[in-house]
Amino acid sequence: MAKKVQKVFIDEGFGFKVRILNASMVRVRGEWTPNINYNELAKVVLHALCHKPGRLTGAEIRFIRQYFEMTLQAFADRFCVTHVAVIKWEKAKNKPTAMAWTTEKDLRLFVLSKLHPKASEIAALYAELERERREATSGVDVDAKMVA
Repeated sequence: MAKKVQKVFIDEGFGFKVRILNASMVRVRGEWTPNINYNELAKVVLHALCHKPGRLTGAEIRFIRQYFEMTLQAFADRFCVTHVAVIKWEKAKNKPTAMAWTTEKDLRLFVLSKLHPKASEIAALYAELERERREATSGVDVDAKMVA
């Protein structure tokens, strides 16, 4: 089986761009594809979204909601908004949502808490989120070495 390492591989399988750095690639049916565990990649992406330097996009919100298998209503209830607000956020697709910054901070902390971090990591993320309001950027970078 042919193998190679690709410095940057862009994957859009989660509904938004994820740049996989140093991706080990394998040839499958004539196509080069990352040789990674996508379940583990999803967890790494969730962690990266918690620390993303820009506001979350609609596609990222949809990914988070679906990853945690939450209905629109359950997600809305968890963040004290209406299901219509969640639909509006998700319709933003690859643009930042118009959600309140306080809601986005809560969402990021919720995601991190579900990934079973150390208490110090939650405290550090809270401090990071308190320091500055986020400016819009696109995509997420993850190092393939983090996906075991």
